[in-house]
Amino acid sequence: MSSGEDTTIVDNEVYNLLMATASKLEGLAAYDKYERDGQANDPLWRELRQQDEQAVRRLLQQLEQFAQQGKLKAR
Repeated sequence: MSSGEDTTIVDNEVYNLLMATASKLEGLAAYDKYERDGQANDPLWRELRQQDEQAVRRLLQQLEQFAQQGKLKAR
């Protein structure tokens, strides 16, 4: 068992999805800042943003599926 399961009231699988989503969303906010800081790497930040946006959409789809299956309930 991982520490996520030991310290939360949600299943480890749900915890991991929530944490990964939060991490990706923080990254998206950082890319905005990096783009404002300079234009030399704008294509890089746009590419990474697109990849992370796609990842967030996929993570949210999985969370939605878990919700439909009743897996988002507290223990």
